[in-house]
This record gives sequence, C-alpha cells and structure tokens, in this order.
Amino acid sequence: MSKTDKERMKKEDLEKKQMEEEDNFVVLRNGVILQLVPSDFFGTPAEREAARLQALEEVKKQQKEEAEMAVERTKLENEERKTRKHDMEELNSILEQNREKLNQMNEERRRQAKWSRYMRCDGSPDPVNQGEINTYINLRLEDNSRNDAESVLKDCQLDLSLIAELKYLLEDTPLEQLVEKDVALYNETISELENVVSTKLDLASLQVLCDATQLADSETGNLQHIVRNQDVALGVWGNLMKNPRVRSFEFSDLHFTFDIPRVLGLSDCAVRVMLTKFDHYSPTSKAAIPRRKKKEEVIEEAPPEEETKKEGEEGDEEKQDEEKKEGEEEEKEKEETEIDLMAALRGDLDGEPQEEEKEEEEVLEEDYEDPPTPEPPEYEDFDEEDDIIDLRANDVLGGIFHVNLLQMPPQPKTVGSWTITTLVDPPAIQVMDYSADPPPNPEEKDKNKDKKDEKPPITISLSLPADVLFLEEPQVARWDEKRKFWSTNGFSDLKFDEGAHTFSFKTTHFGTMCLLQDTHINMPFQSWELRPHKLDSAVLTIIAAIVEIEIEIKDALCCLSQPKDKPELESIRGKWVTPAELIKMMKGAGVNVFPNEDSSKFVSIQNKKKRRSPRTVPGKHPLIEDRTYQQMALTASSMAYSWSKWNNEREREEVIFQAAEALEDEPLLEEDWSVFLATKRRVMKLKMTEFDEDYCSTPTGETGKISVHTDESSRRLSPQRGYMASSVNLGSEHAYGSMSDDGHGPKHPKKKKGKSNKESSKISSNLRLGPTMAEQFAMTFNISKSPYKSNIYHLMSEVASEAALKRVQETNFQFVDCVEQLLRATKVLTYA
Repeated sequence: MSKTDKERMKKEDLEKKQMEEEDNFVVLRNGVILQLVPSDFFGTPAEREAARLQALEEVKKQQKEEAEMAVERTKLENEERKTRKHDMEELNSILEQNREKLNQMNEERRRQAKWSRYMRCDGSPDPVNQGEINTYINLRLEDNSRNDAESVLKDCQLDLSLIAELKYLLEDTPLEQLVEKDVALYNETISELENVVSTKLDLASLQVLCDATQLADSETGNLQHIVRNQDVALGVWGNLMKNPRVRSFEFSDLHFTFDIPRVLGLSDCAVRVMLTKFDHYSPTSKAAIPRRKKKEEVIEEAPPEEETKKEGEEGDEEKQDEEKKEGEEEEKEKEETEIDLMAALRGDLDGEPQEEEKEEEEVLEEDYEDPPTPEPPEYEDFDEEDDIIDLRANDVLGGIFHVNLLQMPPQPKTVGSWTITTLVDPPAIQVMDYSADPPPNPEEKDKNKDKKDEKPPITISLSLPADVLFLEEPQVARWDEKRKFWSTNGFSDLKFDEGAHTFSFKTTHFGTMCLLQDTHINMPFQSWELRPHKLDSAVLTIIAAIVEIEIEIKDALCCLSQPKDKPELESIRGKWVTPAELIKMMKGAGVNVFPNEDSSKFVSIQNKKKRRSPRTVPGKHPLIEDRTYQQMALTASSMAYSWSKWNNEREREEVIFQAAEALEDEPLLEEDWSVFLATKRRVMKLKMTEFDEDYCSTPTGETGKISVHTDESSRRLSPQRGYMASSVNLGSEHAYGSMSDDGHGPKHPKKKKGKSNKESSKISSNLRLGPTMAEQFAMTFNISKSPYKSNIYHLMSEVASEAALKRVQETNFQFVDCVEQLLRATKVLTYA
C-alpha cells in the first residue's frame, strides 16, 4: 500500500477507536480493564449514569480493600519467611551435626584402615605405594617358575584383591580428598594388574597344553584338564587322538558343552574354556560411559568493519529509515493514546481527579536462600552400529566366559631313555582362526555336502551361574577387541530353558563372550514402602516390575531379606553389609533396582513440562527429591512412608507421598495413611485421601483451596489464579459475560437489542463486583494457623505424637545415613 493509503487506514482506525471509547464506559479494578459495558444496553441516560457511578464506587471500595489486603498479605508473608528461615536453619543444623559425626567416623575408619594396611606383614604390596606395586608387577611378569595352573590361580587371587582394594579406595575416598594425579595412577595400576592376570592365565593355559601327553585322559586319550578356584575356572580340551567321531565335548564339572566340527577333529587343536567372575572388559568400553550432551557455547561474533556504501545501498537504507520512522511514530501515538486512556481511567470518570492514598509499604524480610538447582543434563542417543551392545541399557551378568580355539604345541617325544621337548619361544598361546561358513544357497544345498573342510557354526551349551537370577532370556555377545565393544554379530538359535537353568546358542566365531540382561527390567516400580520396626530399625519394601524385595535396615548396616523363593539369591540373602556393598551384590545377582543417572533415558517415568516452560524434564525436581529423602531418613524411626498414585500425575515441582505414624512393629491399615504434598518451599498434609477420584490440594483444616507455587517469582497469588480471576464476573452472566475457556479473562458479551427499561433497571440494580477482597483473602490464607510447614521434620510437630518426636530425636545418625543412601540409590519418588 502507498503511504497515503496507510495514513487513511490509520486515521479510520483512530476514529473508530475514539467512537468506541465514547460509546462505552470502563469498569476498573487495580488499574486493570475488566469489562467494557455497551452504552445502549442500559436504556435511558439516567440509568446508565447511575450504573456508572455505582461501578465507580465499587471500584474505589475494591481498591481500598486491595491496599489493606496487600499490607496484610505482606505481613503474613514476612511471618512465613521468618518461620521458614528459622525452621530450615534448625533442620540444616541437625543434618549438619549428623554429617559432621558421620564424616568424623569415616575419617577415623579410613585412618585406621590405612594404619592396618601399613602394619600388615603378609608379603602383599601396598597398591598405593608406587614403588612397592611396580616392583611386585615386574617380578610377577618375570617369574616363570610359577606358571603352572594351580600356582597361577592362587597368585591371581592376590592380584584381584589388590585391584578390588584400589577400586574401593577410589569409591570410598571423598572427591575433595582425591588428587587427579593419584586417580590417574590408581587407574593405571588397576590396568597393569588386570594385564598381569590375563598374561598369567594365558601362560597357565600354555603350560597345560605343553603337558597334554601327561595330563591326557586314559579312556579317550585326549587332554581333559580342569583347575578352578572361587574366581576362575580353567578347562582345557586337547585333540591328541584326532578321532573324527568325536563331535562334541562336555566339561561336566563346569556344565559346559561345545561342538567339535569334523575339520577340527582332524587337526592339532585345543579348546580352552575359562570362566571368570570378574569383567575387565566392559569398563574399557565407551558404551559404559553416560553420554551427556555438550552445551553449545554461543560465541558473539565481532561486527564486520564498515565498508564504503554503494549508491544503491544508500537508497535502500533511506527507504528503511523512512519505514522505521513511520513505525516509531505509530507506536508513539499508540502509547500516547493508551497513556491518555489509562490516565483517564485511573482518575474520576466524571472529570474530578482521584486522590492518591499513600499507604505505608511493608518491607519483605530476608528469606531462606535455597541452594541453586543445577540444570538437568540431557543425554544423547546410542549412535553405534546395530550389533553393538549399549552398556547403559544392559548389565553383564555371571562374569565372562572365554571359548578359545588354540593351536596344540608340539608334545614331548620319548626316544630311548631321552625325552625330547620342543620349546615354545616366545612362550605364548597361539590362537587358531575359525569362521563358520555362510548359510548355503538353497539352489546349491546338496552340492559338496560331505566336504571335510566344512565349517559349521559351533553350538555351545552352558548352565547359567547358580548365584545369578535371570528374569528373562539372556542376550549373548562377543568382545570386539578392535572396536572395544560387546557385539551380538554371529549368534543364532538362542534357547533358554528357565526350568533347567540352561542356555544354548550357535556362534560363527570363538572368542570372549558374556551374557547380558536388561538393566531396567525391574523399572519402573509398582510401589514402595518404608516402615519402621523400632528405634534405628526399619524395612524398605519395593514391588518392582517383576520381583518384590525387602531390605532390612539396622543402624549402619542393611541386608536383603526378600524374596525367599529365589535360590539364586541364597548367597546374598541375610548378609549384613553397608548400602554400597549391598547395591553391588544385588546388581551382580541380577536384581537391579538402582537407577543410573541416565536411566530416565530408558525408563518410562514421569515426564511433565514445567509450568509455562516448553522444555520437558523427566523425573522430579532434584532439590525437592533430595530434601524429601533426607527428611524421610531423619524421621524413619517413627514415621512410615509409602508411594502415592498422585505423585506421577503431578508436575515435577510437586512430590506427593503417603505417611503415617508407626511406633508399633505392625502392618498399617489403609485408613492410617495420609497424603502429603512437598514443594520447594512447603510441606503440607492434604485433606484428600489416596482413594479419592479427583486430586485436590486443600490442606487439612483449611476450607478454601490454596494455590501452591514453587517458583520464587510466583509465591504470591497469581492474578489469574487468585482473586482477580474470581472477580471478573461483575454481575449477571448474561449481562457481563462469563470466564473465558482458559480461566484467565472474561468473554466479551454480545450486545442485546430490544431490552426494556424495566429489565435494564433490574440488571443495573444487581450490579456488583463478586466476592470482596476480604472474602477472597480469607479463602486463600489461614491467618490464625498456617496449614503447611517448611519441611517434614517440623510438620511432625503438628501431625505426630510426643512419643514419635522423642524417638526421632533419639535416632542414630548412622541409621539416618543408611536409610538416606538406600532412598537415593533407588530413587523411589521418581521411578515408582
């Protein structure tokens, strides 16, 4: 459009706007336009003038009430701030005292352990002392006098204990006490010790193969040798007789069977089967590391240097300047119009200036400062080939089993009274290459069927470890040394017999293999409950997706007490250990109810958006969740806690759970439980129950519904959610409209034609502003008594008995720490 057309349209819009302003009068509240009332609706000018004056009077009255309520609300907010600051400081003081006692105890324990290690005189090196451990490693590699299988397995126990000692040291030492240089040295030492174990086991296998003639079985004539301890089982089969009728072999003691194809039955080969309880491969794979997304840093580029402008560019810039000036003029005129309108609206509608009332403003007290909440991390998808195993989603169970095809070394020959032995130099096992033939073409199925060099897939059958619970058919994978990944390539015909506890498969290659199970097979949980037995004693029950477990807690120790119908868990059931040790034992036994930091990537958990935020954040708010675990643990001697079905339906800033006082060691009834709501600032007992059909956040003892806001900026009542929204309906719904669909403003009414003066007069006399500010304020705040507290510990003073409070004060700090560790490890508030 041309400039003339724009000016004409602008003038028409301005005239139309002025006509509408003259034809309507405005009802105000707190400086906000609530409703435009059409002038032709009220009939005679006298009736319209009366309605206008009545509305003006109501507005003045309402503004006065708002000012009074604002002062009162500020006073109450100050009281809340003072109370919350006092309560949180008192709670933090208790937690800090417990933390200091715990740190002192752990420091003393570590100091004593260090002294005991120094005074140990059993010949084992101190893995922390680099001089001692380096000397030990070098001597182990140079000593060839103890390469027999029995000696190697015995010496490997010491190597594994040194590795475990270093790993425990890295886990147990606080991060602030760990020096980056020491961490690197410890990890390097662990890697060197693992290399020593692997090298010595290979040398032991070579020694067995070299002595195959002496160790041969008298019936079959082939080598059949097994040696084992609690960590390693080594079995070697050597083909000395080259009997083509031998199609398979079973290590009966190991419950391990493998096929021997004809091509191998006629060759100088051997098969080593080595089962290990430890896994030195997975930690070296990058698939085991959480894949956090890197934040992109926005780098502001420096503006380019100004160049000489061309004539054409100058013309374009002049046009842009003109358009910019026109836009600025339009905005300025619009602002002036709005300012004039609002100035007129704030003043007396009949032309008299409104007197400004100066109210004494209340200054907000200093609030308790919450620690900053870190931004929740985001994780990348597993972007590898399809055959690669993601170790963030799968656990290696039962250790590792090596099935290696080896070259049989030359055997000693007896010539007269002489025994001639060919030395293997350098001493190392030789791995034979074997790759199964691809599946035959159906058209050529019968051709060359009986070839002696045919290489079919190898069938392997094994009994699953007796101390590992497999909840589904396991997945088998082979270690790819080049890529440093576990791969599923080359496996087929997987068969799982749950009753016989056996597993079989076919593989195209020999190698290092493992069995895997879904890490999150037991997640999310169906329910959970933390119930006290007595002082410093409780039981944590988790009904997971498949199994139901119970963890007994007493003082600083805990143990797995349920399930009792799983014989695979017999070795760990009833064993009192620390929480860290129990977590490791249960994961190794196949009962993983402990989410990882990135488990929300693999588990369908609560995934709600923060109010007014487009970003989706999984799980509960970390600060609220951590505080709830702390306070639950602090009161776990006398209060029982349980899951709530409402927790998953609410936003991440609201944690909902059930709680009940439990001083007797007896199961609780349904009516004993109450529903509680915890936010960043408040904890309250709700009037609703777990079995209600609809959610309601009304606290116990309150008649009105309280709007709870967790953000610092929204702690006061929102105009849309508080008194503003409820006062939009100024009278008759037909005359002034109803609330809009979103609840944030009025629907504009349609003009009604043909109304009589009688009806108009009736409507005018019914004109009112809805509930007064005092009524709305009374519905929102309980002035006499606050229905909420700052934390669970102080809320107990309102809902618990004196005996329960006394027991909480007598609770041992070690018990509190043990409960808190288990709650943090299971993350029941997010994963149930």
